[in-house]
Amino acid sequence: MASQGNPKGRPNFALPLPKVASTQQRPFALTDIPAAMDSLGWTQGARFMRRWFNGSPYVMPRDVKLNRVDDRQLNRAHILDDLPFDWLLTSTERVKPVVDELIEEFSEINEYSGRVGRLKNMLDQLSPGLVRLMWRLEGLGLLDAAKKKLVNGTRFFGDRPAIQLEYTTQFNFTTVGTSLWEKATDSLDDVYGALGAFAIQIAVTQISTHSSHAGFPAIMIDEIGLYVRDTYEFRNESSDDDQLLGYWGPKGVLRPSLWNYVREPAHIDSNGSRYLRFTNDSFNNHRRTQNKGGDFVVYSTVKRVPVSIMLHLNDADFLEYLDKRPKSR
Repeated sequence: MASQGNPKGRPNFALPLPKVASTQQRPFALTDIPAAMDSLGWTQGARFMRRWFNGSPYVMPRDVKLNRVDDRQLNRAHILDDLPFDWLLTSTERVKPVVDELIEEFSEINEYSGRVGRLKNMLDQLSPGLVRLMWRLEGLGLLDAAKKKLVNGTRFFGDRPAIQLEYTTQFNFTTVGTSLWEKATDSLDDVYGALGAFAIQIAVTQISTHSSHAGFPAIMIDEIGLYVRDTYEFRNESSDDDQLLGYWGPKGVLRPSLWNYVREPAHIDSNGSRYLRFTNDSFNNHRRTQNKGGDFVVYSTVKRVPVSIMLHLNDADFLEYLDKRPKSR
Protein backbone atom coordinates (compact mmCIF):
# COMPACT_ATOMS: atom_id res chain seq x y z
CA MET A 1 0.00 0.00 0.00
CA ALA A 2 1.41 3.28 -1.03
CA SER A 3 1.93 5.74 1.74
CA GLN A 4 -0.36 8.76 1.65
CA GLY A 5 1.03 11.59 -0.37
CA ASN A 6 3.80 9.48 -1.89
CA PRO A 7 2.52 8.01 -5.22
CA LYS A 8 5.68 5.97 -5.75
CA GLY A 9 5.39 4.20 -2.40
CA ARG A 10 8.81 5.33 -1.14
CA PRO A 11 9.47 6.39 2.45
CA ASN A 12 8.68 10.08 2.88
CA PHE A 13 11.94 11.37 4.42
CA ALA A 14 12.21 15.19 4.28
CA LEU A 15 15.76 16.20 3.34
CA PRO A 16 16.98 19.60 4.64
CA LEU A 17 17.56 22.22 1.99
CA PRO A 18 21.16 23.42 1.66
CA LYS A 19 21.82 26.77 3.37
CA VAL A 20 22.60 29.61 1.04
CA ALA A 21 24.84 32.31 2.43
CA SER A 22 23.25 35.73 2.40
CA THR A 23 24.95 38.21 0.14
CA GLN A 24 23.30 41.12 1.91
CA GLN A 25 25.41 42.58 4.72
CA ARG A 26 23.80 44.34 7.66
CA PRO A 27 24.24 48.11 7.37
CA PHE A 28 26.89 49.62 9.60
CA ALA A 29 25.28 51.12 12.71
CA LEU A 30 26.28 53.67 15.31
CA THR A 31 26.74 50.93 17.91
CA ASP A 32 29.27 49.22 15.61
CA ILE A 33 31.80 52.02 16.06
CA PRO A 34 33.45 50.48 19.18
CA ALA A 35 34.16 47.28 17.22
CA ALA A 36 35.64 49.38 14.42
CA MET A 37 37.81 51.07 17.03
CA ASP A 38 38.89 47.63 18.27
CA SER A 39 40.04 46.78 14.76
CA LEU A 40 42.19 49.93 14.78
CA GLY A 41 43.70 49.10 18.17
CA TRP A 42 41.94 52.02 19.86
CA THR A 43 41.57 50.45 23.30
CA GLN A 44 40.56 53.54 25.28
CA GLY A 45 38.37 54.99 22.54
CA ALA A 46 36.41 51.74 22.34
CA ARG A 47 36.20 51.50 26.14
CA PHE A 48 34.89 55.03 26.49
CA MET A 49 32.23 54.58 23.82
CA ARG A 50 31.02 51.25 25.19
CA ARG A 51 30.74 52.84 28.62
CA TRP A 52 28.63 55.62 27.10
CA PHE A 53 26.35 53.16 25.28
CA ASN A 54 25.90 51.04 28.43
CA GLY A 55 25.24 53.99 30.73
CA SER A 56 21.87 55.19 31.93
CA PRO A 57 20.68 58.25 29.99
CA TYR A 58 22.49 61.34 31.26
CA VAL A 59 23.02 64.64 29.45
CA MET A 60 25.94 66.51 30.96
CA PRO A 61 24.97 70.03 32.09
CA ARG A 62 26.92 72.82 30.45
CA ASP A 63 28.32 73.97 33.82
CA VAL A 64 29.86 70.53 34.35
CA LYS A 65 31.37 70.55 30.87
CA LEU A 66 32.91 73.98 31.54
CA ASN A 67 34.19 72.89 34.98
CA ARG A 68 32.01 75.34 36.87
CA VAL A 69 30.76 72.61 39.19
CA ASP A 70 32.81 70.61 41.69
CA ASP A 71 33.10 67.19 40.05
CA ARG A 72 33.47 65.61 43.49
CA GLN A 73 29.76 66.24 44.00
CA LEU A 74 28.75 64.28 40.88
CA ASN A 75 27.34 60.78 40.95
CA ARG A 76 30.21 58.30 40.55
CA ALA A 77 28.42 56.87 37.53
CA HIS A 78 29.29 60.11 35.73
CA ILE A 79 33.04 59.95 36.41
CA LEU A 80 35.80 57.86 34.83
CA ASP A 81 39.05 58.42 36.71
CA ASP A 82 41.42 55.61 35.71
CA LEU A 83 42.73 56.73 32.32
CA PRO A 84 46.50 56.02 32.45
CA PHE A 85 48.41 59.24 31.83
CA ASP A 86 51.32 57.36 30.23
CA TRP A 87 48.89 56.02 27.62
CA LEU A 88 48.94 59.56 26.19
CA LEU A 89 52.66 59.26 25.56
CA THR A 90 52.51 55.96 23.69
CA SER A 91 49.20 56.06 21.79
CA THR A 92 49.96 59.10 19.67
CA GLU A 93 52.94 61.08 18.49
CA ARG A 94 51.45 64.48 19.25
CA VAL A 95 51.24 64.50 23.07
CA LYS A 96 54.73 63.50 24.22
CA PRO A 97 56.39 66.64 22.77
CA VAL A 98 53.86 68.78 24.67
CA VAL A 99 54.54 66.93 27.93
CA ASP A 100 58.31 67.02 27.40
CA GLU A 101 58.13 70.78 26.83
CA LEU A 102 56.11 71.27 30.02
CA ILE A 103 58.57 69.22 32.05
CA GLU A 104 61.49 71.20 30.65
CA GLU A 105 59.74 74.52 31.28
CA PHE A 106 58.96 73.69 34.92
CA SER A 107 62.21 71.88 35.74
CA GLU A 108 63.83 75.02 37.17
CA ILE A 109 62.16 78.41 37.67
CA ASN A 110 63.61 81.31 39.60
CA GLU A 111 61.06 84.12 39.98
CA TYR A 112 60.19 84.61 36.28
CA SER A 113 57.78 82.39 34.37
CA GLY A 114 54.77 82.94 32.20
CA ARG A 115 53.14 79.90 33.79
CA VAL A 116 53.74 80.35 37.52
CA GLY A 117 56.04 83.31 38.19
CA ARG A 118 56.45 86.96 37.35
CA LEU A 119 56.12 88.38 33.86
CA LYS A 120 59.14 90.22 32.55
CA ASN A 121 58.70 93.69 31.04
CA MET A 122 54.98 93.81 31.82
CA LEU A 123 53.00 96.29 33.89
CA ASP A 124 51.07 93.42 35.48
CA GLN A 125 53.78 91.55 37.31
CA LEU A 126 52.01 88.39 38.39
CA SER A 127 51.30 85.73 35.78
CA PRO A 128 47.75 84.32 35.82
CA GLY A 129 49.24 81.03 37.01
CA LEU A 130 50.86 82.68 40.03
CA VAL A 131 47.63 84.49 40.91
CA ARG A 132 45.81 81.16 40.85
CA LEU A 133 48.55 79.46 42.87
CA MET A 134 48.31 82.17 45.54
CA TRP A 135 44.53 81.65 45.55
CA ARG A 136 45.11 77.95 46.16
CA LEU A 137 47.53 78.72 48.99
CA GLU A 138 44.95 81.03 50.53
CA GLY A 139 42.43 78.19 50.41
CA LEU A 140 44.93 75.93 52.17
CA GLY A 141 45.49 78.49 54.92
CA LEU A 142 49.09 79.17 53.87
CA LEU A 143 48.57 82.72 52.59
CA ASP A 144 47.06 85.72 54.39
CA ALA A 145 46.51 88.33 51.68
CA ALA A 146 45.20 91.04 54.03
CA LYS A 147 48.31 90.82 56.21
CA LYS A 148 50.58 90.40 53.15
CA LYS A 149 52.24 87.28 54.44
CA LEU A 150 52.75 83.58 53.96
CA VAL A 151 52.46 81.03 56.75
CA ASN A 152 55.34 78.61 57.30
CA GLY A 153 54.21 75.21 56.11
CA THR A 154 54.92 72.15 53.95
CA ARG A 155 52.27 70.24 52.05
CA PHE A 156 52.44 66.98 50.10
CA PHE A 157 49.67 66.07 47.65
CA GLY A 158 51.44 63.39 45.62
CA ASP A 159 49.08 60.71 46.90
CA ARG A 160 45.94 62.58 45.82
CA PRO A 161 43.96 61.49 42.75
CA ALA A 162 43.50 63.99 39.95
CA ILE A 163 39.93 64.86 40.92
CA GLN A 164 41.22 66.02 44.32
CA LEU A 165 44.11 68.02 42.85
CA GLU A 166 41.67 69.73 40.49
CA TYR A 167 40.05 71.53 43.43
CA THR A 168 43.05 71.79 45.75
CA THR A 169 46.26 72.78 43.97
CA GLN A 170 45.62 73.00 40.19
CA PHE A 171 46.97 76.33 38.96
CA ASN A 172 47.52 76.13 35.20
CA PHE A 173 46.93 74.02 32.08
CA THR A 174 47.90 73.55 28.47
CA THR A 175 45.64 72.48 25.63
CA VAL A 176 46.14 69.77 23.02
CA GLY A 177 44.31 69.58 19.69
CA THR A 178 42.19 72.70 20.11
CA SER A 179 43.46 74.91 17.28
CA LEU A 180 41.94 74.78 13.80
CA TRP A 181 45.27 73.59 12.41
CA GLU A 182 45.47 70.74 14.93
CA LYS A 183 41.90 69.71 14.23
CA ALA A 184 42.65 69.60 10.51
CA THR A 185 45.98 67.76 10.72
CA ASP A 186 46.11 65.70 13.94
CA SER A 187 46.41 61.98 13.36
CA LEU A 188 43.33 59.80 13.76
CA ASP A 189 44.39 57.60 16.67
CA ASP A 190 43.22 56.30 20.04
CA VAL A 191 43.74 59.67 21.74
CA TYR A 192 41.61 61.28 19.03
CA GLY A 193 38.93 58.63 19.55
CA ALA A 194 38.81 58.91 23.34
CA LEU A 195 39.54 62.58 24.02
CA GLY A 196 39.71 64.60 20.81
CA ALA A 197 40.84 68.05 21.96
CA PHE A 198 41.64 68.19 25.68
CA ALA A 199 43.62 69.93 28.43
CA ILE A 200 46.58 68.75 30.47
CA GLN A 201 46.13 70.20 33.94
CA ILE A 202 49.08 71.30 36.08
CA ALA A 203 48.89 71.07 39.87
CA VAL A 204 51.28 71.34 42.80
CA THR A 205 52.00 68.04 44.55
CA GLN A 206 54.79 69.15 46.93
CA ILE A 207 55.24 72.71 48.19
CA SER A 208 56.59 74.71 51.11
CA THR A 209 55.82 78.30 52.10
CA HIS A 210 58.07 80.54 54.15
CA SER A 211 57.15 83.71 56.01
CA SER A 212 60.65 85.01 55.35
CA HIS A 213 63.39 83.81 53.01
CA ALA A 214 66.12 86.30 52.09
CA GLY A 215 63.88 88.92 53.64
CA PHE A 216 60.72 88.15 51.65
CA PRO A 217 57.80 85.68 51.83
CA ALA A 218 58.71 82.74 49.57
CA ILE A 219 57.09 79.82 47.79
CA MET A 220 59.16 76.73 46.97
CA ILE A 221 57.71 74.00 44.75
CA ASP A 222 59.47 70.64 44.64
CA GLU A 223 57.01 68.62 42.59
CA ILE A 224 54.11 69.13 40.21
CA GLY A 225 51.49 66.72 38.89
CA LEU A 226 50.21 66.50 35.32
CA TYR A 227 46.85 64.95 34.51
CA VAL A 228 43.91 65.15 32.12
CA ARG A 229 40.48 66.49 32.93
CA ASP A 230 38.09 66.11 29.99
CA THR A 231 34.44 65.40 29.27
CA TYR A 232 32.92 62.63 27.17
CA GLU A 233 29.65 64.05 25.91
CA PHE A 234 27.90 64.98 22.71
CA ARG A 235 26.68 68.51 23.37
CA ASN A 236 26.38 70.88 20.43
CA GLU A 237 27.30 74.50 21.05
CA SER A 238 24.04 75.59 19.43
CA SER A 239 20.96 74.08 17.81
CA ASP A 240 22.38 75.04 14.41
CA ASP A 241 25.74 73.34 15.03
CA ASP A 242 25.78 69.54 14.87
CA GLN A 243 29.43 68.57 15.27
CA LEU A 244 30.75 66.09 12.73
CA LEU A 245 32.52 63.15 14.38
CA GLY A 246 33.81 61.50 11.23
CA TYR A 247 32.81 58.92 8.65
CA TRP A 248 32.85 55.41 10.11
CA GLY A 249 32.63 51.94 8.64
CA PRO A 250 33.69 48.37 9.48
CA LYS A 251 37.28 49.15 8.49
CA GLY A 252 37.60 52.26 10.62
CA VAL A 253 37.24 55.99 10.13
CA LEU A 254 37.88 58.51 7.37
CA ARG A 255 38.82 62.13 7.84
CA PRO A 256 36.44 64.03 5.56
CA SER A 257 37.92 66.44 3.06
CA LEU A 258 37.01 70.12 3.14
CA TRP A 259 34.67 69.42 0.21
CA ASN A 260 32.86 66.79 2.25
CA TYR A 261 32.60 69.16 5.20
CA VAL A 262 30.80 71.62 2.94
CA ARG A 263 28.58 69.11 1.13
CA GLU A 264 27.90 66.92 4.20
CA PRO A 265 27.18 63.70 2.26
CA ALA A 266 25.49 60.90 4.17
CA HIS A 267 28.32 58.53 3.24
CA ILE A 268 31.67 58.31 1.49
CA ASP A 269 32.69 55.32 -0.61
CA SER A 270 36.41 54.62 -0.48
CA ASN A 271 38.52 51.58 -1.40
CA GLY A 272 35.48 49.36 -1.79
CA SER A 273 33.96 50.27 1.60
CA ARG A 274 31.20 52.61 2.65
CA TYR A 275 31.76 55.03 5.50
CA LEU A 276 28.71 56.65 7.12
CA ARG A 277 28.48 60.17 8.50
CA PHE A 278 28.04 60.41 12.28
CA THR A 279 27.56 63.56 14.32
CA ASN A 280 26.78 64.52 17.91
CA ASP A 281 23.10 64.21 17.16
CA SER A 282 23.61 60.59 16.09
CA PHE A 283 24.38 59.88 19.75
CA ASN A 284 21.73 62.23 21.10
CA ASN A 285 19.07 60.52 18.97
CA HIS A 286 20.29 57.11 20.13
CA ARG A 287 19.90 58.21 23.74
CA ARG A 288 16.35 59.43 23.12
CA THR A 289 15.19 56.31 21.29
CA GLN A 290 17.08 53.62 23.24
CA ASN A 291 17.02 55.20 26.72
CA LYS A 292 20.75 54.51 27.01
CA GLY A 293 23.76 56.79 26.77
CA GLY A 294 25.48 58.42 29.73
CA ASP A 295 27.91 61.34 29.49
CA PHE A 296 30.82 61.35 31.94
CA VAL A 297 33.80 63.38 33.14
CA VAL A 298 37.25 61.90 32.43
CA TYR A 299 40.25 62.10 34.75
CA SER A 300 43.59 60.47 34.13
CA THR A 301 46.08 59.24 36.66
CA VAL A 302 48.67 61.79 37.85
CA LYS A 303 52.17 61.99 36.43
CA ARG A 304 54.41 63.37 39.18
CA VAL A 305 57.36 65.48 38.04
CA PRO A 306 60.17 66.75 40.32
CA VAL A 307 60.89 70.47 39.84
CA SER A 308 62.80 73.32 41.45
CA ILE A 309 60.72 76.50 41.63
CA MET A 310 61.54 79.52 43.81
CA LEU A 311 59.19 82.53 44.02
CA HIS A 312 59.50 85.53 46.33
CA LEU A 313 56.65 87.95 47.01
CA ASN A 314 56.52 91.58 48.11
CA ASP A 315 53.77 93.87 49.39
CA ALA A 316 52.89 95.03 45.87
CA ASP A 317 52.39 91.41 44.82
CA PHE A 318 49.85 90.85 47.58
CA LEU A 319 47.97 94.01 46.57
CA GLU A 320 47.93 92.89 42.93
CA TYR A 321 46.73 89.47 44.02
CA LEU A 322 43.87 91.00 46.02
CA ASP A 323 42.79 92.84 42.88
CA LYS A 324 42.98 89.79 40.62
CA ARG A 325 42.09 86.76 42.70
CA PRO A 326 39.01 84.73 41.69
CA LYS A 327 35.79 85.92 43.29
CA SER A 328 34.59 82.51 44.46
CA ARG A 329 35.85 79.00 45.06
